[in-house]
Amino acid sequence: MLEHMDMKITISEISERMHVSQTQLKNSFRNYYGESVYKYIRSRKMQQAAVQLEEGKLSVMEIAGMYGYENCSKFAAAFRKEYGLSPSSYRKQHRVRSFPGQLPKTAQEQHLA
Repeated sequence: MLEHMDMKITISEISERMHVSQTQLKNSFRNYYGESVYKYIRSRKMQQAAVQLEEGKLSVMEIAGMYGYENCSKFAAAFRKEYGLSPSSYRKQHRVRSFPGQLPKTAQEQHLA
């Protein structure tokens, strides 16, 4: 899944590839990771997108496309759900830190810190 961040992957496709039922996949995934498959994928996409935003080399539209979002507003909504900020606002507030490559904290992780 993490190798194909630019693609929209369905539960059906994953379950077929893993040779398990969709229900078994969803239940096992949630038991192991503590969240749904889709939430996990979205979280990882948004973490990597945040790094791209901090680097400032690509436009928000280009970053959205890198992670499978054809519509910039859907990307912005997913990003806001994860970080509590629009991608543009996030970019303005977060510049490349002294430790490049460190994944940014999600809104939930920031709240717990």
